[in-house]
Amino acid sequence: MSTELLKWSFYKAIEDFPIFAGRLHQVQPGKLEVIVDSGNLNIPEFTEIQSNVNFNKYEAANFNPALLPDGAVKPTAFFTGGFQEGNIKLAEICIVQFRDCGGVVLAVTIAHVLVDGYGFEMFMHRWAEINKLLAADSTVTDFGVSNVVHSRSILERVVPMPQEPLLSELYKMYIPSGYVSRLVAWLSPGIRGRILECIQTFADISISCFHVSRETIDKLRQSVKKNSSTNLRISDNDVLMAAITIAYTQSVLKHKSEYANTGLASWLKSSLFGSNSKNSSTFVSTIAADIRHRIPNSDLETYSGNSAISMMVHSPIELLQMPASPEVLAQVALGVRKSTNEITSEYIAQVINGGDAESDVVFRPLVYNAGVAEKLMVTNLSRFTFYTTDFGWGVPQFVAQTNTKFPKVAKLFPAHPSKGGVFIHLVDFASTLQHMRVNSFWTEISDFVY
Repeated sequence: MSTELLKWSFYKAIEDFPIFAGRLHQVQPGKLEVIVDSGNLNIPEFTEIQSNVNFNKYEAANFNPALLPDGAVKPTAFFTGGFQEGNIKLAEICIVQFRDCGGVVLAVTIAHVLVDGYGFEMFMHRWAEINKLLAADSTVTDFGVSNVVHSRSILERVVPMPQEPLLSELYKMYIPSGYVSRLVAWLSPGIRGRILECIQTFADISISCFHVSRETIDKLRQSVKKNSSTNLRISDNDVLMAAITIAYTQSVLKHKSEYANTGLASWLKSSLFGSNSKNSSTFVSTIAADIRHRIPNSDLETYSGNSAISMMVHSPIELLQMPASPEVLAQVALGVRKSTNEITSEYIAQVINGGDAESDVVFRPLVYNAGVAEKLMVTNLSRFTFYTTDFGWGVPQFVAQTNTKFPKVAKLFPAHPSKGGVFIHLVDFASTLQHMRVNSFWTEISDFVY
């Protein structure tokens, strides 16, 4: 696999995604814009790293990112590329070559403010398409026409204006402002990212991957339908969210009990990330939902930007602590379905066009809910067609989230078609993940990958 060809095709692809070469600018506290100046581009980084590990060993370890060399992935969720905001790289590519030349890893980092999962998939398909054309004929100059739209103004245009007072579901998500969140919003993106990344180093954050087979998902859905008295449609996402919520909550509570009587250093570390917080009566799962499937407008099909919005699912801790019987699973899954059904066109309108948000609103959960253990952010990418991305050398063997240090996050990826089912990547305290690996319900429905 030619790294030079990949590099060449990558830079050709970002001609269709010029926002990747833009410069970040903080317009006012907490509000960012990306400026693309053809005379002053912020060219994404493209690097190559040689691994001293054979690809066969990496494959035998189920593609565990821990075996990748240092520097291959960017283990942070924050902008940390430089203190000058305009110099922060918004996209980075690292090619990892293995010792035996048996395969490569494409480690792709793109700022979430630029794309969501849909936009990421659009870019990867376009990059692969151009690379495939160049691999067949290096003199080709016609790469077809791309109709990608990057401006977020399209959302304001196609999403209707709110017609009702603020919905109760949005009230539940509201967190009052404070001095600390306003200070965090006032900092430049680079300084803010460095501080938040430094705080994360106090925590023993790790990543684990689990596989749930297609057969198991179907059995869980049938079980939920059988043990519920509603005619609501139950999706794969509903049952997977319910299963994760039950096993994860039980694991978090066991992790918290371990930190209840520890030394000062451990107390400070756990307090920063919720292990030492008071017990809550409710577990909060946050669903990331794409509005493209909920607003009927063909223009959204070409929009590559982040169109994801959030909805909270509140589940009683008392229920989640019970043995994971079919009845308990059904109750939790129905809660997920009802919350998902509340993502109406009016809800979307209030999120997108409901007025200018206060400058620190996006930082309030990070600042004031950091000490809440009973929470999880879940993003389901399992419907994406990552395994059709062919650069000319075949489709990927494995697509996954690489290592990150942002805790209490779960991401669902499709498994390779030959395997089927879903890979679930969980990022949290190593202790919590260890409890997940031995949770009786979780081990019954999933296989540990790494």
